[in-house]
Amino acid sequence: MRSQATASLNLRVSAVCMEAEDILSLKLADPSGSSLPDAGPGAHITLQLNGGYLRQYSICNNPITDGFYHIAVKREAESRGGSAAIHSLCEGDTISVRPPTNNFVLDRSASHLILLAGGIGITPLLGMAKDAWSRRQSFEIHYFARDAQYAAFVNLLKESPFSDCVQFHFGVDLGEVWRSFEALLGKAPAKSQLYVCGPAGFIELARSMAKARENLSAVFWESFSSGTRQLSDPAFGHEFKVKLAGTDQVFAVPSEKTVLQVLQENGVTIDSSCMEGVCGLCATRVLEGEPDHRDEVLTDSERREDKLMTVCVSRCKGELIVLEVL
Repeated sequence: MRSQATASLNLRVSAVCMEAEDILSLKLADPSGSSLPDAGPGAHITLQLNGGYLRQYSICNNPITDGFYHIAVKREAESRGGSAAIHSLCEGDTISVRPPTNNFVLDRSASHLILLAGGIGITPLLGMAKDAWSRRQSFEIHYFARDAQYAAFVNLLKESPFSDCVQFHFGVDLGEVWRSFEALLGKAPAKSQLYVCGPAGFIELARSMAKARENLSAVFWESFSSGTRQLSDPAFGHEFKVKLAGTDQVFAVPSEKTVLQVLQENGVTIDSSCMEGVCGLCATRVLEGEPDHRDEVLTDSERREDKLMTVCVSRCKGELIVLEVL
């Protein structure tokens, strides 16, 4: 069962580097030199930024051996403040960071890994590639980007000891992406596992093409943006009520608003970041009622248990849902 960790680390920005156009990487270390907690390849940390923003970024390295967290952040033109705040950080600045959690766990027992990265989606897969190489696990990594100038860590990958396992696919159109997926999935060894990270459309294409592949034993993905429906979509859902456990507070959730919006409007504080159901930060315990899961982060077992829901997008199938808000 995942939980919302609140204990934070005060870390220092030990290095900054422009990895590509609009992509800044940072190394975050403990000022005292203390070791950092780890959650394995695929994990992310949550940065607490000025203005109350909480933003999650994948760890690109092994913090146990390196002694720092390495992250990369793309400046988004339509940023709500997160990426712009990160890009304003300088070496020597301090920042509050929540310990890592992992919703994108690497199976270290897999016979072969296929890592598909789209754009800034390279970040968790770079950490996976480093981990696989260090353990001599068989893998290949394919990096797709609209142009090399928008691709982070290109030189690092070219100069890495596993450069022979890396293939770059830059400047390709949708048809070329499709043909590349078809070719690499078609020749994958039996019982390969596929890991995909990137834009929602990139992930959906990979998932749809992987469905009928008997040579793939499992497919895992992590999205930095969601393909979820807009609230104005008539199919978004009916009105229902949300009750806070242990109180007499009950709020109506109209079809055009999320549970998170309604709770925040009524002074209830719940950690949140993506607002799209892809980060899991707002996952809240369900005590009564049946969630209508619309996120992309809960596992299949968590969905079946119906004991958690991401309140930024998920809704209620019935008329009432009871949440435990700590």
